Amino acid sequence: MKRKNHYKFTGKKHSKRGMLACFLAAASIFAMIYMIMTSFWQKGNGSVYLGSAGILALFGGLAAFIQAVKSLREEDVFRGIPIASMILSLLASGGWIALYAVGFSL
Repeated sequence: MKRKNHYKFTGKKHSKRGMLACFLAAASIFAMIYMIMTSFWQKGNGSVYLGSAGILALFGGLAAFIQAVKSLREEDVFRGIPIASMILSLLASGGWIALYAVGFSL
């Protein structure tokens, strides 16, 4: 039996918004890990700059979430990157919000 190669040509492309959202979400997650480790090393006495950078990273995670939602609504794009960016941005935003909620409650 001879196997035929089946090719499917499509006009789809990769979403640039999805790639941007994925990059922003990954940067926000790495910033969260770095800032948590720095806070532990300083025994909870982080500077104002550390908190300001955390707020900036929170806004970066929220911006990633907005871009991920917009990239999911695009037509004629592959869905892998927008879905991955949505998951990463939810993890980043949710992690930052949970971190600040725990910090305010203590």
